[in-house]
Amino acid sequence: MAGSIAVILDGVNSLTDAFSSIATIIGEKIATLRPTRKHPYGYGRVEYVTSIVIGAIVMAAGIVSVRESFVKIVSPSPPDYDALTITVLVVAALAKVGIGIAFIRKGSALDSQPLKASGVDAAYDAVLTFGTLAAALVCIFWGVDLDGWVGLVISLFVVKAGIDIVRDAIASIIGERLSEECVGRIRSVIAEHEGVLGVYDLMLDSFGPEKTMGACHIEVRDDMSACEIHELTRHISEDLARECDARVIIGIYASNCTGDYAAIHRKLNELVDHHPEILQVHGFYVDADTSHVDFDLVVDFDHDADGLREHIVDEMKEAYPNYTYNVIVDLDYS
Repeated sequence: MAGSIAVILDGVNSLTDAFSSIATIIGEKIATLRPTRKHPYGYGRVEYVTSIVIGAIVMAAGIVSVRESFVKIVSPSPPDYDALTITVLVVAALAKVGIGIAFIRKGSALDSQPLKASGVDAAYDAVLTFGTLAAALVCIFWGVDLDGWVGLVISLFVVKAGIDIVRDAIASIIGERLSEECVGRIRSVIAEHEGVLGVYDLMLDSFGPEKTMGACHIEVRDDMSACEIHELTRHISEDLARECDARVIIGIYASNCTGDYAAIHRKLNELVDHHPEILQVHGFYVDADTSHVDFDLVVDFDHDADGLREHIVDEMKEAYPNYTYNVIVDLDYS
């Protein structure tokens, strides 16, 4: 009615939100399906695919909008704003603010990426609708036609929002580094158990909201019995499931840092201290019967892990030639 490309594109953008919400609902329903033999980890990752669909819809709408805005800039035709148009813009902007806040809060509470993505998109929409409203008022009071340019700005924001949604979803599918907050919480839950001397090799993978699985190693006394270890790891797994929504398999390192092999361990630490690119050494153990030494190295991603391992082994052989060495290189997962 107003002959405004900016208002039209605002409406088109709202229609893409409706389609995105339908895709979100479908994704949420599929994600709650029970695990099957073919998909034993469930269908939680369907939500990431849903986010990609949402992002693609938003990007497509933005790209089409860019083209239409250029047409309006090249061939301008002054819009005809009236009281109804202004009222619609005000109501739409306020509604989008409310929708955005509701989606973001609910998405954060449920740890649902699609809901949070829809909330961010609604927040962008609200800002752009307020911009459309401002352009309409400028046109009414000063006679300056900004319609095509405002439409172009809206289009570019929409394209960017779509790219951000797709990028975040793809990052989740590929696998992202754990946040320091998450790592710290899990480590503290494990370390607070009596008998745990160290926590290492923490690796987690997400199969959707509240479906986190992974593994880690803990170091315990080398004289602990199998029954004691069983009780300890059982309690740790239960606490992680209850407090962190994570199912974590616990592996064991036997502490072997005192007695006859303490000197070998000190020598290893001295060598590692000269290599800042080696972030950690753990899992040290010497088999008394075979004179075999095991330990793990955590190496920074930017350095040659295999080369560092060979270098450390050569130096240990020079210091203690009567032993053999098995070294596992771990990545800095967390």
